[in-house]
Amino acid sequence: MTALFGTDLLMLENMLLSCLFGAAIFAVFYVTHRRLSVSKSFAFTLIMLPPISCLVALIIKHDLFLSVGMLGALSIIRYRHSMKESKNLLYVFWAVTMGLACALIQRRIAMVSFIIIMIVALAIHFVVERKNTAMLAVRTSGSAEDVENILRESTIRYEVKHTSLSDVSEILYEIKPGKGKKELFDKRLCEEIMLLKGVSSVKFIKNN
Repeated sequence: MTALFGTDLLMLENMLLSCLFGAAIFAVFYVTHRRLSVSKSFAFTLIMLPPISCLVALIIKHDLFLSVGMLGALSIIRYRHSMKESKNLLYVFWAVTMGLACALIQRRIAMVSFIIIMIVALAIHFVVERKNTAMLAVRTSGSAEDVENILRESTIRYEVKHTSLSDVSEILYEIKPGKGKKELFDKRLCEEIMLLKGVSSVKFIKNN
């Protein structure tokens, strides 16, 4: 009876630890996320993946036949959701791996690997990825080419992040200063774009 209680307590500890890892992974994702908003469904996925994968691993841990059957059942599931960024797939794999580590009671390995991966992810974000960037939202009934011509003339690099095509288009650009420039002159840029035919609004949002 005592041994059974001890086993149940250990399983509960593993599940709780995997939940903490899920919340911590989401926190790292939130900090390193480059977009203006975070998908609530993806946030929920990151938090719930570690405890779910931990539970699956605990169920099939000591039963070979059940593990084969579980793999067969999972193989018929078709995941059609495509990741907007390849980096998101790494976070999903990280969350599943931490759940498996908790199920296998590899707590020391889980903690050390989590700290190392977190440090690497934050370092890449703040040192490599995080540059002088901003988001430019333009609402226009005219041509997007006119807006992009102004960006090019201002030696500003840009990337279209979102486009809504209708009678009045809404275009979201991620913009960066060109070579040799350190600042983005938001007021001047917005004024030039607002003078274009068909442009009804321009929003300039600096990244923190």
